[in-house]
Amino acid sequence: MEPVLSVIIVSWNTRELLKNCLLALQQSPAAHGAQVMVVDNGSSDGTVAMVRGDFPLVEIITSNRNLGFAAANNLAVPLARGRYVLFLNPDTEVTNGAIEAMLRLMENLPDVGVVGTTLLNSDGSLQPSCHPYYSFFYSLQHNRLVDRITDRWRISDVQRVNQAADVEWMFGACLLVRRAVLEQVGGFDPDFFVYGEEMDLQFRIRQAGWRIVYAPSSGVLHHGGQSAQQSPLAASLHDYRGRWLFIRKHYSALSAGVYLAKTIAGLVVWLGYWSARVAVGAGHEARQQWRDYWQLLIWHLGNRGRPPVPRSALPSEELNR
Repeated sequence: MEPVLSVIIVSWNTRELLKNCLLALQQSPAAHGAQVMVVDNGSSDGTVAMVRGDFPLVEIITSNRNLGFAAANNLAVPLARGRYVLFLNPDTEVTNGAIEAMLRLMENLPDVGVVGTTLLNSDGSLQPSCHPYYSFFYSLQHNRLVDRITDRWRISDVQRVNQAADVEWMFGACLLVRRAVLEQVGGFDPDFFVYGEEMDLQFRIRQAGWRIVYAPSSGVLHHGGQSAQQSPLAASLHDYRGRWLFIRKHYSALSAGVYLAKTIAGLVVWLGYWSARVAVGAGHEARQQWRDYWQLLIWHLGNRGRPPVPRSALPSEELNR
């Protein structure tokens, strides 16, 4: 008999986080009998040996290089046998009841294509996960200056009310998708290396007539952000690229051009700010920020191709989501 659930986890040099993720998954009643697949993105930290030794029932798919989150997931999607596919980040730990809540909603509402659930920070606090689609107008409302002043906007009203509701898109740390829907829309777009790929997928699923629903639960711990802190410039480059790809793909050429001009103008302002800080002797952080914003500006003024993957640990599936 085919399983109800297939779980796909993409990992790159996240052995210990992945081990905790799989251990937590084993404790979830909803995952008993599930098909669990790990896609290893060319890790060099012993991830493959750990999975094979400690979790013999887990299917492992290996790549000899880092394909990125979208392309790596697409390796496993055609092999999924469950009615539902759970995309899970390796730096997550599901709690009892989380997957059950998602499955229950999916079973009861046949017009729902994607279900997400409560994400929690390592300290148990609520993590932002529900967002409107990125656009030029959204970028006007939420920019890096606002981010520095307040984080209030990041927790959506849907999450504060703590009840099931339709949303535009949710972070991909823990997403349940009907397999039939994935087959209909074609899975992730591999042009997105990291950042934006789950937004793009949910946008296309919504366009195909399916609902995207947030289902609150006991929660899923998401230990995100450590990797991006090791290489903030790389994280920022991939973040900006994901936004650019999404807008260029789903909006008009005029909208994309206006967005690009607005972004470049914003980067120039920030570059001027950090230049002034450097001029008054603000120290190492100011100089590093100046260098980072300079690189971001150069990237936007250039061909806006895929930024290089840093040699340091910077898991493709988790760049400070």
